[in-house]
Order: sequence, then C-alpha cells, then structure tokens
Amino acid sequence: MRIARLSLYRLSLDLWSGESRYGRQQKLAAPLETNVVRLESDCGLVGWGEGCVPPPYYLPTLAAGAREAIAYLAPLVLGQAATRPRRVMQEIEQAVRGQGPAKTALDMALWDLCGKAQGIALMDLWGGRVADDLPVLAMVSVGDEQTTLDHLRAYRDAGYERFQIKIGEEGPAQDIAKIRAVMAELREGERCWFDVNRSWSLDDAMQVLPKVADLAPLIEQPCESYQECLTLSRRIGLGLMLDELIDGPEAMIRAVDDGILDVAVLKLSCTGGLTKQRFLAELGQRLGVPLRIEDYFGTGLTFAAVAQIAHSLPASATFGLYDYHLPELPLVTNPPSVRGGRVSLPDDCGPGLGVEVDQSLLGEPVGEWHL
Repeated sequence: MRIARLSLYRLSLDLWSGESRYGRQQKLAAPLETNVVRLESDCGLVGWGEGCVPPPYYLPTLAAGAREAIAYLAPLVLGQAATRPRRVMQEIEQAVRGQGPAKTALDMALWDLCGKAQGIALMDLWGGRVADDLPVLAMVSVGDEQTTLDHLRAYRDAGYERFQIKIGEEGPAQDIAKIRAVMAELREGERCWFDVNRSWSLDDAMQVLPKVADLAPLIEQPCESYQECLTLSRRIGLGLMLDELIDGPEAMIRAVDDGILDVAVLKLSCTGGLTKQRFLAELGQRLGVPLRIEDYFGTGLTFAAVAQIAHSLPASATFGLYDYHLPELPLVTNPPSVRGGRVSLPDDCGPGLGVEVDQSLLGEPVGEWHL
C-alpha cells in the first residue's frame, strides 16, 4: 500500500477568541492559520494531519512558508509505504531543517494513515492505553482582576480544575494583585499557573515574584531567553513551566539538570510532529517532569493527536491538555469528548486519530500532488 496523493488545504482559525498580551501589543495583524494535509493511499485509505502555524511574533514561522515547505517535501512522501511513518519522517528530517508546522502536518497525516491501514487507534499502535482519563485545562484570557476571577469561576462551574491564567500585560502591580487574588480563590484539588508569554524582563519579574513567593505560584515562560529564565529561577528559588524553549531533548535535559523545570510544555509546532513529541513525552516521563502535550492552536485533529499521545502515558505524566475543537468550525465531526473538565478516549475510538473530517469546510486544496 503506497501513498498516491497529497492534498493541502489552508484553514483560517480567526474565530478563536483566546487572547494573551501578544494580541494587544502587535501593530501587524497576523492571521491565525492551520495547514491541513490529506494523504490518500493507492487503495483509497485517507490520513489527515494539520500543523497550526504560530504567528511570527510568537515563533519564527509564517503560514505561507509552511505551505511552501509541504510542497517542497511532497515528492518525498508520494510513493512511500503507508505503514512506515517513521521512515518517511527520517527522510523529511534529512531534507529540511526546522519547519516544525509543516513537519507536524505531514507527520500527523502519516500516523493517521498508518493506523487506518492497520485498523487500530494510534494509542494502541504505540503500545496501548495507559491513562483512563486526563484533565483538560481552561485558558483564562488577559483581563482585569475581577474579569479573571469571573472566568475562572465559570470554568469551575463547568467542571474544570486546571486553569491557565494569562498575565504580563498590565504591569507588575497588577500582576501581583492578580496572582494573589487567584491563589486565594483556588479550592482543594485545583491547580493554576500564570502564563506571562515571555513579556517580563528580569527587572519586571523581580518586582513581582519576591512579593508573591510565599504562595509558590507556578509561572509559565516568564522571560524571552533561557538564560533569563535560569537567572530568575535561581534568584527566587522557584521552578518554572517552560514552553517555547522546550523544542527538543537537549533543551529538556538541560532545564532538568539546571533544576528549573517544574512542568514542560511540548508544542507540536516547536518539536516538529508526533514522532518527536512522543519521544519527548517518554523522556519527560523518565525524568519525572509533568507535561502539557499540545500545539499553539489547531482544530479537533490536533486535539485528537495530543489525546492519543497522552493516553499512551501514565495519567501522572500529563499536567493538562487543551481542547482545540471550535464549535463554530467543526472540521472534525466527532472530536474527543470533554466532560467535567476531563477527556477520555473510548476503547472503540476508531483507527488512526479516531476522528472524521468534514471535508466540505476546507474548500478547494491550495496544492495537490499525486503519483
């Protein structure tokens, strides 16, 4: 069974309403897009993948560049065995450096096709289910203190127990007040962390964290560079949740050795696909680092992919997942079901990613290649 056709689609995700400090500080309007790949075998099986492209103020990526990379790599994919995703990805890695969103879309589609060719879900292809169900995080966008608390309480009423609180936009005094208010609001069993989105300088951070250190807040990606984060952690004596900086095994091992990594955020667009993401997830488990397995954003395809990876790990390894399915854009007709702030894949979730795609929402392909 060979891969006979590759189709590429561009999909806008501007319906997403999540907001961080980035959105209000940018002068250039960068559209949020995902590139969707459809692979078809010579016997008619179809594999789907996507690579959401972070805006260029977040990572050095452009959606159009990812599409060019997929077009460039298409000849390496066509004609390959549909059941050998790792072999195809090895050739892709040798052909192109970087280009994480493009590799993610191809890698996801390759694994989906492989699972369908063998008639089993990806978590079973990778050794079987370990976790029965997993927590899903609720993202609380930037806003004043009262708005933040109102959103947290609304998510709590819906069953969520893990909250990502966006800070870093209004200034040190406001960040201090918000951290204290949120930590006082938490109930037993709930967890939260404060995502600064790299907006603090060391001076900003040192104005905030010594004044809330008694609460031991978990801070996500406070500063731009690893060296700044390392200096900050050593000065305040707190570990951090690192996000974009964890882009490979070397980065994770270094952060563990330096003693600053409390939680690792693994983004597909940073690491370059499911193959690498699974390796990093296993590495994090062995190193005792809780993980968030995700991407910058995406659709139900990305949610299905990260849920398949996470369910193949012990529940203790996964700090939280994010539900990317947009009801306003139901590309996936049967996304993983989130109930009470948790997700559990059914044993009969179907082969591959276990989801079906409404191709009518994609329109015409922006590129197509075939044997």
